[in-house]
Amino acid sequence: MIRKNSLLLILPILLLGLFLSCGGSEETPLAIISTEQSRYLKGYPIEFSADLKAGEDASDYEFTFDFGDSISSTGAEVVHIYDSPGSYTITLTITGATGSEQDTRDIKVLNSLELIAIYSVRVDSPSGLSFGSDKSTLWTVSDKPGGRIFEIDTTGNRLRSFSYSGNDLEGISFDPRDSSLWMVDENLGQLIHLDAGGSALAFQNISSVSDGGGLEGISLDVIHSKIYMVKEKDFGALITLDELAMTQSLQQIAFAPDFSSISYIPSQDKLWILSDEASNVYRVNLDGSFLDVYAIDMVQPEGMVYDEESQIFYIIDDTTEKLHKYKFWD
Repeated sequence: MIRKNSLLLILPILLLGLFLSCGGSEETPLAIISTEQSRYLKGYPIEFSADLKAGEDASDYEFTFDFGDSISSTGAEVVHIYDSPGSYTITLTITGATGSEQDTRDIKVLNSLELIAIYSVRVDSPSGLSFGSDKSTLWTVSDKPGGRIFEIDTTGNRLRSFSYSGNDLEGISFDPRDSSLWMVDENLGQLIHLDAGGSALAFQNISSVSDGGGLEGISLDVIHSKIYMVKEKDFGALITLDELAMTQSLQQIAFAPDFSSISYIPSQDKLWILSDEASNVYRVNLDGSFLDVYAIDMVQPEGMVYDEESQIFYIIDDTTEKLHKYKFWD
């Protein structure tokens, strides 16, 4: 009986030791790497900090961040810019009177476009963007009910407007063949054609866009007489109208959570497609297949146009009502 009682006393001690060896008493790390940013872009500042556990004084320690790209920095709060996209492991070393500890964090740095300038635009909820006749001006629309059409210069100054009142205008494209304008209305699911003075020429209902997100962007390929449009989501789609063959095709696309604008690239016979929710610009084939992607830092990018000669993007933000100018990194 005495031997049995001894075993009963020893067993809990053995179980406690096993529990502790499996990490049951793992101590809170002295500090961990912290950042408030949800994604990391090439060429843009990223803020990191050492988040000390409660009760510790930062003045008692030295902090060294190794950013995984052969560059390091000291201090409890640091800022770093990555020159190349890719995967990186950040290592924080905390050194005090009794020794040192480390914490690591893996991040993925995204390829991006370089922001050149930001301009204010006096248009309520601008959506859609297109160059004018000589690329010295831009056309945009307001997506508010009753929203109008506006011509602005490339620094956001309003030049003129047309009185045409839309239901939910989302995209616009200038036609250099006759200076007319093509637009898409999301709520109506319509392609709208206006003459050079802003008077309506024709309306065309686009099939398969009534469910989920509707028409969001439009761009012309005047060489091959084609019109490209994007359907926003649920399901996302690239729609192609062939003016000569009088045909319409629809290709479902799913490389982004939504699609808000489109711009045709004549020299490449490719397309740029903008995603508002992802805040990315995608280059795709004419069938909608993905080629590559560039990240941008905007609140709600809703319209985009690309100048091949200067390799400049103009992207307009619906929420902030600002025009952003981007280029490829040198």
